Amino acid sequence: MQSEQKEDFFVGRQPILDVDNNIYGYELLFRGGLNPNQAHFDSPSQATATVICNAMMYMGLNQLVGNAKAFINFPEEYFFEMRDPCFHHSQAVIEILETVEPTDEVVESVRYLKEQGYMIALDDFIFSKKFIPFIKMADIVKFDVLDIQPEKIKPLFQKIKQLKEVTILAERVETREMFELCKEAGANLFQGYYFAKPEVLSGKRLSVAKLNLLELLEKVVDESLHLDDLEKIIEKDIGLSIKIMKLAKQYRTETMPDFASLKEVLILFGLKRVQSWATMISMTALEDVLPEVFNLARLRANFMRNVAQKERLPAVDSYYLAGLFSMMDVIVGQSLEEALEQIPLNDNIKKGLLKGEGEYGRLLQAAKSFEMNHADQHQEYALIYFEALKEVNALTNI
Repeated sequence: MQSEQKEDFFVGRQPILDVDNNIYGYELLFRGGLNPNQAHFDSPSQATATVICNAMMYMGLNQLVGNAKAFINFPEEYFFEMRDPCFHHSQAVIEILETVEPTDEVVESVRYLKEQGYMIALDDFIFSKKFIPFIKMADIVKFDVLDIQPEKIKPLFQKIKQLKEVTILAERVETREMFELCKEAGANLFQGYYFAKPEVLSGKRLSVAKLNLLELLEKVVDESLHLDDLEKIIEKDIGLSIKIMKLAKQYRTETMPDFASLKEVLILFGLKRVQSWATMISMTALEDVLPEVFNLARLRANFMRNVAQKERLPAVDSYYLAGLFSMMDVIVGQSLEEALEQIPLNDNIKKGLLKGEGEYGRLLQAAKSFEMNHADQHQEYALIYFEALKEVNALTNI
């Protein structure tokens, strides 16, 4: 029975950044399992509470967010059913959902959690006098800025800070303009699509580092490349060679012999797998791109390859490359079409990335649906997505 329970949930995440674009935490996104019809709940909030409990017990926050904070939604029932959470206060921020009423019992439960050391956030906050008891205990107040008229954002932030000096989190920040507006208005943290896919400025001149990256990728992903040629390309960059060796050690199985050279790694893992590794490492070497962009590209890459492997699609490692290259516009600061024109990428991959066509387009759309928290139609990929997320976290320090 225990193995069945583990398949009743999965977890996604959305990044939360500070004013300097550093990762502060992730909001954990919860959905039902591979077959959500197997469980019956009296209310959506009860279902969410159960999923949270299961997820924390089986997975552990460190697998989901590393050293960052985990923002965890609390429906009303949770304040009565779980006064002593199964996750440690040093990693968690408890979000009081906007539907939770500030009854005496709930206020007392929030006060108890505060005393245990948990940070408290108010989710999708709309000001009302009845919520003042929540505000007085809150560490973070989240505002859905798309639901606020731009000229009212700063006065609203100031009004809250007059009641208590709290951290303001601007949620659903989707453009550079909104990011700058919220920052000027006094927001401290930011969450939204803008950070997962920053605005691309057309005609932006590429830096030398990005030009070098495109030149390297032009060689690395060439379909006519031979094993010896790839070895020569990688060996020219000592740092790239070392990281390839580290990756190989992580993926080495017990049946594989020890390896001590790049040539042995190429022979053991194959040209296409090492190509994908070299591509990923080369892309993440750029210093002026948000780390979360690379993490998102890796997550898509791992997810698409793992699904392709499960469905026994041909050339599974090409799906890894497709996932990586789906973020090239953000990484080099050009349109995706312009960026891909400079790389000898398979036409089917290009059509999948640019037009959503074929298997590449289908799996990329599935990956994006998890990112945007609209993956109800892709429940069969839930656990694969979570496994891909764990792989990304494991590779963060490579």
